[in-house]
Amino acid sequence: MVCRRVDIGHQMPLRETEAIVLRTYRLGEADKIASLFTRQLGRLRAVARGALRPKSRYGGTLEPLSYVRAEIFERENRDLLHLNSLELIESFFSMQRDYRVQLAAQYLAEVGERLLPERESNERSFRLFLAVLRALKTSGEVNRPLLYFDYWMLRLAGFLPDFDACGSCGRRLAEEGGYYSRGSESLICRECKHPGSLRISGTFLAMVQTACSASLDRWLTEEKAPAGRREARRFLEEIIESHSDKRLITRQMMEEEV
Repeated sequence: MVCRRVDIGHQMPLRETEAIVLRTYRLGEADKIASLFTRQLGRLRAVARGALRPKSRYGGTLEPLSYVRAEIFERENRDLLHLNSLELIESFFSMQRDYRVQLAAQYLAEVGERLLPERESNERSFRLFLAVLRALKTSGEVNRPLLYFDYWMLRLAGFLPDFDACGSCGRRLAEEGGYYSRGSESLICRECKHPGSLRISGTFLAMVQTACSASLDRWLTEEKAPAGRREARRFLEEIIESHSDKRLITRQMMEEEV
């Protein structure tokens, strides 16, 4: 693949890192703020000077969900970092041809901005993002890649409920399954459930654990898509949203489309 390199020439000590562009925001007339999830430095925001100019040298390197190599420098006592150069490693722009896949990719970006702490390196989450983006790009599927993403994002963030025991009384859930209330930290049994709790079957829980224990590539290529994967994904989305500051915009958009 031919990589495009952009260099805006600041003469300062730099840090180089791989990154995924989550989103970009307008800053004034000519600049952009890029929200990046980097392999070495975690999630951060950096200014791309001149990115909105007609002949900007950034080109497609700042397209959302581009996989890039970035050179970044930080000025003392400034919250925003500055981009010195970007080199495109892999583009996911082609996913925009399929609206369902495009929504799913935007969901990854929104969840990343909500759940990933700033300036905290997270190698496993970075590899998860790349694996799911590539699966969305090549498989033509949406539900299984998103289910896998949700499960591992919750697990890596420490928010995944115990699927085996009631979080209130400790009773084993086993084949009976459990119940989940919005905002709860755990699943609970039938005796401890609250009014309006969402019923989660034991078969459902076992499917999620088994499916997500293998690599995503293997699950997609060697096994048939299991029944209930859409419902499983929505259950995990509910947990993710409960740990976000507000409702996920992309989740609402996916209700009808994905």
